[in-house]
Amino acid sequence: MRVSALIVIPAVLALLFSVSATGTLPRPQLEPLFDQEAAATLTTELSSRFPSRVPGTPESAEAALWFNQTISAFGLEVEEDVWVEDVPELGQVELRNVFAVVPGRSDRVILLVAHRDNAGVSQPFGDNASGTSALIELARGYAPRGSAAAPRPQRTLVLVSTDGGAFGGAGAARFAATSPYADAAFAAIVLDGIAGGGHPRVAFAGDDPRAPAPALVRTALTRVAEHTGTEPRIAGVLTQLVDLGVPFAYGEQGRFLAASIAAVTLTTQEPGEPAIPVGEPASGISARQLGDMGRATEVLVGSIDAGLSSAFRTPDSVFLRDRVASGWTVRLTLLLAVVPFALGALDLAVRSRRRGLPLGPALRALRTRLFFWLYAGLLLWFAGMAGILPTGAALPLPTYSTLASDWPVAGLGLLGIALAAGWFLGRRRIAGPGPRTPEERLAGYTAAFAWLAFVAVVIGLAEPYALTFVLPSLYAWLWLPLRTRMWTRVLLFAAGLFGPLAALVILSSELSLGLLDTSLYLLGLTTVGYISAGSVLLALAWAAAAGQLGALAFGRYAPYADGAEPPPAGVVRRGLGPLIARSRESYARTR
Repeated sequence: MRVSALIVIPAVLALLFSVSATGTLPRPQLEPLFDQEAAATLTTELSSRFPSRVPGTPESAEAALWFNQTISAFGLEVEEDVWVEDVPELGQVELRNVFAVVPGRSDRVILLVAHRDNAGVSQPFGDNASGTSALIELARGYAPRGSAAAPRPQRTLVLVSTDGGAFGGAGAARFAATSPYADAAFAAIVLDGIAGGGHPRVAFAGDDPRAPAPALVRTALTRVAEHTGTEPRIAGVLTQLVDLGVPFAYGEQGRFLAASIAAVTLTTQEPGEPAIPVGEPASGISARQLGDMGRATEVLVGSIDAGLSSAFRTPDSVFLRDRVASGWTVRLTLLLAVVPFALGALDLAVRSRRRGLPLGPALRALRTRLFFWLYAGLLLWFAGMAGILPTGAALPLPTYSTLASDWPVAGLGLLGIALAAGWFLGRRRIAGPGPRTPEERLAGYTAAFAWLAFVAVVIGLAEPYALTFVLPSLYAWLWLPLRTRMWTRVLLFAAGLFGPLAALVILSSELSLGLLDTSLYLLGLTTVGYISAGSVLLALAWAAAAGQLGALAFGRYAPYADGAEPPPAGVVRRGLGPLIARSRESYARTR
């Protein structure tokens, strides 16, 4: 293993050499025309006339009509897309996207996006009247002025007022998947809560392991800093790795990145923080902040409009403020970091087989644990079907969902009882009296390490960034067979859990939720399909190895059926055996 670890060095060097400064697109010569007072007035009007814009309600449809009429008054071509979708938390509702087109000299498209809906008067999270009003004010800049012709950008500009943005970005996902304008788009700027009192922030996480073009991120940061006088925040490196490894994007930019459109979100609020205080829809509006962010957006659009569209790709990258690391070098480093452990596990398996260790019972014990975790995954699927956990479109759940704020205690209790019953049923075959021999323990370690190496390689090939959560377990747990004291083994086992626990803490901070709420939130992301079934299966496979190594670390390990060869029939075999025998007899008689 020490020798094979040398292959990681070239990957680390490639990663270090890939870190480079990102360029900034030039600033347009014309000064921005964004009128902050007019935008603030529009924000107040929308919030006051339609304080509750929950998707599917009459007030939501009226707000869409208001946006349509307001922006049509500028002489722009306005289109509307109406459809029905199963939105988590809402069920089957009718949604509306309204979008205006500013024709350019080129068919290539720049998208300006803001969701129009909110979660109701009593729930201020996700309110985006400020982004919607900024969209209208930006459209005003392309309207005719008296006898003068309307300004014409180099690229076609499409201003999209989406629906369902406060409930996972359903409208953004719909537009990115179905609109011909999305097919021609190369960049998207999403405005969300830009008039709050929080620190300006640029979000760029994606639904897939993607990131917007480094030039777009750097230019967005520069334009916002120029007009607000504050350096905007971005996610830290660890948060980016977690978002790439899950992958997870709370903002609407994630829906566009999934469609290979370079996108960023400009905002002044965190995902779990309210945009506007409860009860007074317009009281939290900062006209100055709205004006600063609006002008920054207008200049950013001008910078993109004058740039080369071919430069706006969506590679996976890790951003370090004014520098960026190439994603392929990060993936290569993570993947090669698995190789020493995999070779060590293979060497251990070969040596154990040569020594004649009882690997059969150890592998069956591991299989029992794997079946238990697959049973847990089946219960999770059942929880979605039974309505205990949410189902619907594969979208990120809002942080203010009932799942996080009002736990389904009764349903979760029943699931817990079913899970415990499954564990006690399976445990009868992997629990035996008396201490285990060194050969039995080493066989248990060998089976777990071999399976862990296989799972890590599959993860590295399928979802390389997810190795961020797995690598600590590989190299911490590798020391377990070499430590005889219980407390050192317990500490090593706890160290191996650092990856998933750190990811949980980072997501908890990112979403402004407690750790337990975040855990339940992740289960909800699984039942709606936002976290793929493949990712869930890989996590369960890792948990099976973790269970066996945990039993070894805590001195609770026993080989399957106490090491009996061949093992006696268990509950499943005893139950299915007669049925299989009768089926065979019936088949023989028919022949």
